[in-house]
Amino acid sequence: MVTEFFYSLLVYSCFSSGTPGHAMRPLTPVAALPVARFRRTATPATPCFILPFLLLALVTLGPACAEEIAVELPQGGQALARFHAGSPSRPAILVLHGFLTSHHFNTVASMVELLAEEGFTVLAPNLTLGISKRRSGLPCDAIHTQGMEEDLAEIDFWVRWLENRGHREIVLVGHSMGSLQLVAYLAHRHPAAVRLLVATSLTYFANPRVTPAEVIRRERARAEALSARGDESPRRFSLSFCQGNYVSTPSAYLSYLRWDGDRLLAALQEIPIPRVVIMGGADDRFEADWRRRLEASGARIIVIPGASHFFDDQFEFDLHDRLLEAVATLP
Repeated sequence: MVTEFFYSLLVYSCFSSGTPGHAMRPLTPVAALPVARFRRTATPATPCFILPFLLLALVTLGPACAEEIAVELPQGGQALARFHAGSPSRPAILVLHGFLTSHHFNTVASMVELLAEEGFTVLAPNLTLGISKRRSGLPCDAIHTQGMEEDLAEIDFWVRWLENRGHREIVLVGHSMGSLQLVAYLAHRHPAAVRLLVATSLTYFANPRVTPAEVIRRERARAEALSARGDESPRRFSLSFCQGNYVSTPSAYLSYLRWDGDRLLAALQEIPIPRVVIMGGADDRFEADWRRRLEASGARIIVIPGASHFFDDQFEFDLHDRLLEAVATLP
């Protein structure tokens, strides 16, 4: 990657002994630039006065320049996305955030940056969640009126947006509930340009490891009764990490809650393109047999031992390596 090249050049310039046969002193890896991937060898000494110029090159010639784009949606309102224009010879990659977050969320932002540095065209939209030009995450107790169908329509809009710009090979990458929504999208829509799904931390809404099964049953029954009599006043429900404080209309709430594990697995099995699921071995949001059930769907399952739901700390680099390997399998 360009940024890694200039960073390694900078490090070599300032820390190389310049004596043949002598290796560099050990370096501390920098989280944003995994220099550990570089082989350290002796190199002629270069004065450190070039440091400012190397830093300027690092900034100027780093990943493709990112831009925030705002587009009008067919259903009204504007949606925002982060966009990196990459090499036209490489696939375009759409990266989708998780529940109530945005493309600024750490796990998502790091994947976007990685893929952009690798020369891919990357599009990271923010689902509006019913709010025009939404930039940041939403709290549980905001009033949520948008449901799953509206979210899927926005995903479809962004896929078509890439297609309309000439991209004929598209990879969809999701994190957490973003992965679920990409599965739901591909189970019902099959754009010819979409060639691969990479679902990280794939989970579902009616999850008894997050919300007790009895609470799920009670909330579902209450929402169904309200919706049946036409009462769409916002109420407090439990959904994902929002326990008793997710404020939503009953029908919008049900559109998410109905995506339980069985429905997710059935949808995953129906998708006609290659599917890769990347999981953290220490992710406690899944039942004991979840991996076995995922494997039965026909998806390729990759487990990163010790990683959490968010692949934080040193596991970020493992996620990045597995992600690049998955994209490299594109037929």
